[in-house]
Amino acid sequence: MSRYTGPERRSPSPDRRQPRIVEVRPTWAAIDASALAHNLRRVAAHVGPRCRVLAVVKADGYGHGAIDSARVFVEAGAWGLAVSLIEEGVELRQAGVRAPVLVLGGVHPGSEDVVVHGSLTPVVWAPQHLQLLAAAVRRSGAERLPIHIKIDTGMSRLGVLPPDLSALLDYYETHAASELHIEGVMTHLACADDPDDTSTSRTQLERFGACLAMLGERGIHPSIRHVCNSAGLVRFADAHLDMVRPGIAIYGAASSAAVELAGLRMGMSVHSRLLGIRELPAGARVSYGHRQTLARDTRLGILPVGYGDGYPRNMSGRAEVLIRGHRCPIVGNVTMDLSMVDVTDLPDAREGERVTLMGRQGRQAIDIYELADWAGVIPYEISCGISKRVPRHPQHPR
Repeated sequence: MSRYTGPERRSPSPDRRQPRIVEVRPTWAAIDASALAHNLRRVAAHVGPRCRVLAVVKADGYGHGAIDSARVFVEAGAWGLAVSLIEEGVELRQAGVRAPVLVLGGVHPGSEDVVVHGSLTPVVWAPQHLQLLAAAVRRSGAERLPIHIKIDTGMSRLGVLPPDLSALLDYYETHAASELHIEGVMTHLACADDPDDTSTSRTQLERFGACLAMLGERGIHPSIRHVCNSAGLVRFADAHLDMVRPGIAIYGAASSAAVELAGLRMGMSVHSRLLGIRELPAGARVSYGHRQTLARDTRLGILPVGYGDGYPRNMSGRAEVLIRGHRCPIVGNVTMDLSMVDVTDLPDAREGERVTLMGRQGRQAIDIYELADWAGVIPYEISCGISKRVPRHPQHPR
């Protein structure tokens, strides 16, 4: 019987009393740090030297590991990092990441002291945010805290509406200017991912420009104006302004191939090994629901990957994997922990055989777009959905 001899992870704790974490389940995601660095530099080259790059590492770095990804991006030249949750910002600080960290998700009551003590940069859009933060700065005795004002120009989600911006600035000038500093102002494009849209995005940019003019009339000149996400920085060169906020681009993809920045490299590949092989006759029914009947005598490989690992059940009967550089179809319903793959056309395939679910083997590759199409989701959901049951490892040279 073959034994798995794949990657092993040790506890990052320097405390030798901590037990070693040994991974014996043969499923892992390989993270290519050189690809992440390449993608960050590719974005920076695209927007030019006068434009900062804010690397978005929310949702555990889009599934790639927030802490390790953050370090790579900062070393590769990112001005700072963006997260959604204050907890995500604290995680970076506790790991020793000292670059600016912009918290996109706002300031919830009770979180203001954490923001100040962690030297995080909050995105704000309501007088309550200013009130909470100013009080926290006074309590701490810290210097003025940089903030970024978010304006809702058409996303209809978060941000101050343009008609309410003047009142927000009034509150800032009256109650919070001594404690807070408006470092940045931002908005978010609702339809940047749609290559056929121009009118919606252009309208949003016009509204944003009017709001910037209002700020200027009041003598407020933020040093960082930012609008563009990954798709926006590809489609709207005139909106790069002082900074762009790439997310999925720095991990090597886009919402669709139509808005992908050329020259990116995928930062993640996902692999496993066959647990065993079953010899089944034609007519046998496979997996939950018996929704697939074998049309021929079949060698069925058992793969220790399922929807509990982020391999979507919607891909049942559609997905393929790579074994020995050949495409092999997934058979029957994907289950929580296991999937079945037809290896009949690879008669020499054996238990322990390496399987690539996303990535390259030989001349064949399965990319994130193909997986997303099989699952009926957007590419973001694939990388973010790879669960913590799948350990992340540095890319091993082949």
